[in-house]
Amino acid sequence: MRDIKVLQIISSNDTGGGGIHVLNLALYSKDIFHCIIGTLGEGELYKRSKSLKIDTVSFQKNSLYGKDILDYIVKNHIHIVNFHGANPFFLHCLLKNNIKIPTIATLHSDYRKDFLNNKIKYLFFTPLSFIGLKSFTNYICVSKYLKDLLEKNNFTGKKFIVSNGMDFQHTSISCSRENIREKYCISESDFVYVNVARMHPVKNQLSLIKAFSFLEKGRENVKLIIVGEGVMEEKLKREILKLKLQHKVILTGYRENSIDFINAGEVGILTSFNEGGAPPMVLLESAAVKKFFIAPDVGSIGDVIGRDLIYLVNPLSVEDIYEKMKSAYDKRREIALMGEILYNNTIDRFSMNNFCNQYLEAYNEILSGK
Repeated sequence: MRDIKVLQIISSNDTGGGGIHVLNLALYSKDIFHCIIGTLGEGELYKRSKSLKIDTVSFQKNSLYGKDILDYIVKNHIHIVNFHGANPFFLHCLLKNNIKIPTIATLHSDYRKDFLNNKIKYLFFTPLSFIGLKSFTNYICVSKYLKDLLEKNNFTGKKFIVSNGMDFQHTSISCSRENIREKYCISESDFVYVNVARMHPVKNQLSLIKAFSFLEKGRENVKLIIVGEGVMEEKLKREILKLKLQHKVILTGYRENSIDFINAGEVGILTSFNEGGAPPMVLLESAAVKKFFIAPDVGSIGDVIGRDLIYLVNPLSVEDIYEKMKSAYDKRREIALMGEILYNNTIDRFSMNNFCNQYLEAYNEILSGK
């Protein structure tokens, strides 16, 4: 089985859920197939992959012809090329006639909403992303929602569902809860919500901050940590100042060790308008450190995790986000047990073993030509 060699093509600046997904796949599949991560450029993901001693190669970021990729495939006897993300998808459209082995796209998000942060990019790149995706005949979708989206929009070809996975047995905390709380002036009595997401309109952190502004009235011991960076950062900072929350809302910027911050809080929270993965990686990270989670009721998150194991919010309603945050606070004496229950119900279903074997089944079926 180990004889299968897969080249994973991904943008070198993808440090979100897609990047973590690919790193996990390369790290944990070593006994069943061989992954090489091929990044477009030498950004943060390239550096992180190299530091983890994963077989990693960088390709020219802006090469339309992809000769370096084509040469690598032949010289290294690659069996399958797996593309991840909008730029790699469009690159596949340009290269597909010259790639003589099977290719597959892993869809991590709703391609229609990837460029909402910029109107010009949205109008220009969304059609290119669609064209790129249409050039494939094999798809791995990280949720049923995304598989249904492809079918609804007449994407033909084989479609597999592979849910995100997490190494629950070897969760590594590099900075302790106590050290993080001390560094950010968070007392042990503070009740902390942690949002880990890039600062992008689709992640809806403006509504989260507005909901938190209602929550903190009359509650001195609540804080909100937002871990991430992105195009919305200045707008979020202005909103925090306008609502006079600068001593209650903590922006850490991008942090490689985001799970340390989840561990330092009481509740993980996402309020995104859209989440491709079901479950999102940050939900699994919260479960791994036995923290309760508030998730947006989008895609198939509730159905996959279990609607009784987490709180689900309507991301379009600031009031609903506030109510669920308040409910978690009101149950603060039970919140640790609620996190423990979430952990116990996810540890087997979303293991790295299941994750990698689902990929192996997809690769074997594609290679068999069935």
